[in-house]
Amino acid sequence: MDWAQYQLKEIVIEVQDFLKENGMEIPVIPAGGIFTGTEAVEYFERGASAVQVATRFTVTQECGLPDDAKQKYFEAEEEDVVVNTLSPTGYPMRMLRNSPGIGSGIRPNCEAFGYVLDKNGQCAYVDAFFREAENGSEKISVPDKVCLCTHFRNFKIWTCGHNVYRLKDTTCLLEDGTYQLLTAEHVFRDYQFSTDHAVQVPLPDPKVGADPILQVA
Repeated sequence: MDWAQYQLKEIVIEVQDFLKENGMEIPVIPAGGIFTGTEAVEYFERGASAVQVATRFTVTQECGLPDDAKQKYFEAEEEDVVVNTLSPTGYPMRMLRNSPGIGSGIRPNCEAFGYVLDKNGQCAYVDAFFREAENGSEKISVPDKVCLCTHFRNFKIWTCGHNVYRLKDTTCLLEDGTYQLLTAEHVFRDYQFSTDHAVQVPLPDPKVGADPILQVA
C-alpha cells in the first residue's frame, strides 16, 4: 500500500505549498499520529489552522468506550497494530489484531441498521457470511470481512491510531495490574503545555480524582 510510504508532515507541506501556489485560502488541519504538544506546535508554526487528535483521548474517563477496551489499548504493542481490508466498505482500516470481532461468523443484521449496504442493497460481509455458511461448517467463521454494524455497536472491533502502543507511556500501572485512566482535561493540558516531545504522566492514583501532581515521562 503506497500510502504507508508517506509521512503526515510531508503531506501537509505539499498541500500547503499547493494552496499557496494557487492563491487558495483553505484551512489545513493535520490529523493522524500527533501524539505530543510539541508535534502540534510544529504544525501550527508551519501554518496549520488547527490539529485533530484522537488516540490519547480514547483512554480518558470521558471516552465512551468500555473500560476493558481502553485497557486493551494501553496493553497494545506496536506489532499488535495492523492495517487490513476487513471492512465491508472496502476501505483499509487500522485495528488491534486481537479484536474479538475479527474472524467472527456472527449472523448479519445489516438490514436493520443499514450502515454499509451499497446502492444495490448488498454488503460484502453478508456475501462472505453466506459463502461460508454454504460450506456446512457447524461454527461459521468469516476470515476476510467483519460485520461492522454489529461489532462496532458491541465494541468488538478495536480500531486505533498507529501510536496506540505508546499510550502505556502516558500513564502509570496500578497495583492491580491495570493502567490508570486519564481525564480529558489532563490530556488537553498536556497538549497545551508539554515541551521537547515529553508527555506528562500522573502519579499513581487509584481513585483518579482531580488532576494529581504531574511528573515528566
